[in-house]
Amino acid sequence: MRAPGKRLPVRYSSTITAMPAKLTVLRSLGLGATSSIIICNMVGQGVFLKARVMTCNVGSPVLMTTAWVVAGLLALCGALTFAELGAAIPESGGIYAFLRRAYGKPIGFAFGWMLLFVASPASTAALAAGAAIFFNLASGHALDRFTGSANLFGITFTLSGMQSAAIALLVAVTAINCAPALVNGRIATVFAVLKIAMLAAVTLAAFGLGHGALANFAASGAGGACTGVAPTTRFGLPGFAAALIGALYAYNGWHSVTLVAGEVKNPGRAFPAALGASVALVIGCYVAANVAFVYVLGPLAIASLPPGSSVGITVVETLFGPIWRTIAAAFLFASVAATLHVTILTNARVTYALAKDGLGFGILARLSARARVPVNAVLANCALAAVLVVIGSFDTLSDYLIFNIWVFFVATAGAVFVLRRREPALPRPYRTIGYPVVPAIFMAVAGWLLVQTLLSNPRNSFIGLAVVALSFPYYFWQRRRQRA
Repeated sequence: MRAPGKRLPVRYSSTITAMPAKLTVLRSLGLGATSSIIICNMVGQGVFLKARVMTCNVGSPVLMTTAWVVAGLLALCGALTFAELGAAIPESGGIYAFLRRAYGKPIGFAFGWMLLFVASPASTAALAAGAAIFFNLASGHALDRFTGSANLFGITFTLSGMQSAAIALLVAVTAINCAPALVNGRIATVFAVLKIAMLAAVTLAAFGLGHGALANFAASGAGGACTGVAPTTRFGLPGFAAALIGALYAYNGWHSVTLVAGEVKNPGRAFPAALGASVALVIGCYVAANVAFVYVLGPLAIASLPPGSSVGITVVETLFGPIWRTIAAAFLFASVAATLHVTILTNARVTYALAKDGLGFGILARLSARARVPVNAVLANCALAAVLVVIGSFDTLSDYLIFNIWVFFVATAGAVFVLRRREPALPRPYRTIGYPVVPAIFMAVAGWLLVQTLLSNPRNSFIGLAVVALSFPYYFWQRRRQRA
């Protein structure tokens, strides 16, 4: 019998072993890698393609430049707003986690559904196809001489050379994304430096060689062929709204690093610094590059280019001669391939987070034991994109989802207001600069653009909303199965 107050010695058996810890992603992305992911995702093919259609929309180099500045400031307002959420809720999936916490799981699931089944495969397929186009130009149209075939689910498809090259690039970049996040962060850093250097070189060469004219900026109501540009989106407020949407396409990707929030080291410091500095740098590069394009070519020549033409390649050819067209195409191939690399990297984390929450697709939540990477989610995104490359419908899907992506952007910015009111004690290492004005400006301008898009293209907007609406029946069915 023990004395009162005296504890018996605790004996531990040497045969007891600890339960293995559940695998989680590793926080291995520093400030440099975080900034590089943003730059790589933003600087792709848009800055080299959108000057033509934007010039047709507004008819004035000054208004076109203004659209680039306004769209850039809108992206910066969004980046500063999202940085608060990334610093406070540093979880894999980013926007998915923010929406889930602010509005509930069904809204978060709707975003994950949209990204998994449409937005991610459509954007990934479009990037792979764009890279194949630039590779074809750089190789002297070698891909045009190749035709192959593939069997998918018992159906035989004939593949062009560019489709085959796009699928091959998808497979190669997907394999790279199966490596640890630290390795992929270093790859993104190398490509980010190359992209900024390429933009700076073209801009400086345009002004330094003196082959342009300042009189080009005095043009107003510029004509040109403007092939494929709808008359309803030319000039006035509708034209400026269309030019803004075109510029926002080129700026797209500023939000991407929030999707890998679970793998960012010191997110309270990294998110505001990386998002603010990277977006500001890209704004400066984009505005300077487009001013250089107008200086060299003039608005009439830009507006008269064929649809899909790269203004950047045309400027390089004008400055240095036809031989440099091939070199410029090779650089653009590398630029788009780098954007494809970080797009697969970031989008797969949303799929992983959605599956990890038990909302179906459980196999996609598995991490590789050594690299701690959601390999199955990476492979699933690649497979869906490859299907779209084969059937060639990713452009249509992208048109449907542009509206929906910005709906979720507005909702995510609103989450800052919701969480500040509902969870005032939530640790916030960074608070949005200029709150509440900055997030309110972002929501107001983005909402205006949504209204303009709805009015100018109601069919695609409603189809996109219908695709997202399909997520809710599936979500509640899945929840009933889990409760049963």
